[in-house]
Amino acid sequence: MHDAQIDARKRVGGLSSILLAAAVATLAAAPAGRAFAAEPSQPQRDRLRSWVETLAAPELEGRKGEGGRRAAEMLVEEFRRLGLKPHFGDQYVQIVPPAPPVDMEGRNVAAVLRGSDRVLRDEYVILSAHYDHLGKPGGRLHPGADDNASGVAMMLETARCLTSAPEPPRRSIVFIGFDQEEAGLYGSRYYAANPPIPMEKVALFITADMIGRSLGGVCDGRVFVMGTEHVPALRPWIAEAAENRHLTVGLLGTDLLVLNRSDYGPFRNRKVPFLFFSTGENPAYHTPADVPETLDYATMTEISRVIHRVVERAADAPSLPKWSDQVDHSIEEARTLRDVLGVLDANRETLKLNAAQAFLINKTLRTLDGAIERGRYEPAERSGVLQAARVLMMTSF
Repeated sequence: MHDAQIDARKRVGGLSSILLAAAVATLAAAPAGRAFAAEPSQPQRDRLRSWVETLAAPELEGRKGEGGRRAAEMLVEEFRRLGLKPHFGDQYVQIVPPAPPVDMEGRNVAAVLRGSDRVLRDEYVILSAHYDHLGKPGGRLHPGADDNASGVAMMLETARCLTSAPEPPRRSIVFIGFDQEEAGLYGSRYYAANPPIPMEKVALFITADMIGRSLGGVCDGRVFVMGTEHVPALRPWIAEAAENRHLTVGLLGTDLLVLNRSDYGPFRNRKVPFLFFSTGENPAYHTPADVPETLDYATMTEISRVIHRVVERAADAPSLPKWSDQVDHSIEEARTLRDVLGVLDANRETLKLNAAQAFLINKTLRTLDGAIERGRYEPAERSGVLQAARVLMMTSF
């Protein structure tokens, strides 16, 4: 997730072309290896972990500056290996020119899996994840394993699964690695302002940002999905994709975050239907402790499989639900918030919650219990719940 206060001026060192080629070759050869012999039709844990370890390795310098350029090259090579077509004419890379306050050039990397239906192939489902991170602020490496090597690993594994399917999807699928998300979403903002396809042809935009840990370090086995308030017909799809998985999926309204916090923002602003998947902020967020060995790969695999299934269904559905300006806040949001606040309350000592925070949690839980019992939110109730949740997120983690 972005942090506009992080210094964008530091250039970082390089990675030799030999090491880059070796890393890509290792992943390219993976299907023949014993560790990757499992069912290839859905994202695999060992592959996901391999990508996280590659992207968060010290050689990529926190994926900023020269390290970011090398990471972009790595994405291009993987897209080529999968047989995906360039998204920007005959190029996989869209150069993002510097603009204040960003003083370095960025690179969005994208490829297309063309649809098979003569009509629907001109509609697009976009699956994205930002690959940039913070580099070395203060001279300390920030590897960015969760933020957002986890999301990029999911995107690449989903691309592998979909390109290896027996039949291509009906709609076209675009896979995008955005740059400069950490600099105020500048990469996705530039793409949305300069799209290589008409934005009205984007039927669904999906992004994932941090899917490898848990909210506050205590909400294990949970992922949060935002965006269904504008496309409520997608809720059954998410529920179906999550069925029988070792995962709790919680629906939330995007307004819980106040500001656009990841690359869904420029698409949300243009009323493109979107879904945003995240496990939320945790104690290692934007610190040097965000390293690969601390991620929950079992949960990350389940999340990746849910996203893969949603993308697969969206690409083949006869039609996709449209954006609605009339916001629909499901009572499921109240259940999600009650669940989360209950976990926080049970972990008071771990989180070092003070008396005021504990009081606010219990007061909000009573409000949520009332709404759930009635089966609906009152507008004033929801406003109070969101305000309390924002305060708790800002003060508890």
